Amino acid sequence: MRKVLPVLLIVLLVPLGYYIASSDGARNLPNGEGIVLKLDKSSYTPSDVMVLTLLNNADTNATTSYHFKLYRLEGGKWKEVPVNMMFIEIAVVIEPGKSWEQKVKLSDLGLTPGHYKIVKEVFLGGTTVKAGAEFDING
Repeated sequence: MRKVLPVLLIVLLVPLGYYIASSDGARNLPNGEGIVLKLDKSSYTPSDVMVLTLLNNADTNATTSYHFKLYRLEGGKWKEVPVNMMFIEIAVVIEPGKSWEQKVKLSDLGLTPGHYKIVKEVFLGGTTVKAGAEFDING
């Protein structure tokens, strides 16, 4: 019996360790669960300035940065769009119930007409979550 318990623990903990190591710790959140990313408009021209608002609905501080990822919908699938910009590496702390705004000059991105999604990573409660919002670029 003494040998069974350690063996059983090893059998259970090894797969858990592999799972944790293979996960990057990021997950997507449905709107309203912790962090919400909102845009000032749903449709832009390539020369507009987009205003992103991150709202912290969680009960703990959220931390983010100016960095974002951009995706374009092509053939029913999201394809990452290279963002050839330099980002300021400053940690932005958003207190519970507060929001933070970021302005993005779309002219710097060289976007063509289409349907896009912008995604920001936010550190919240010991894990990294992703918040995104969709928008259109019109010619």
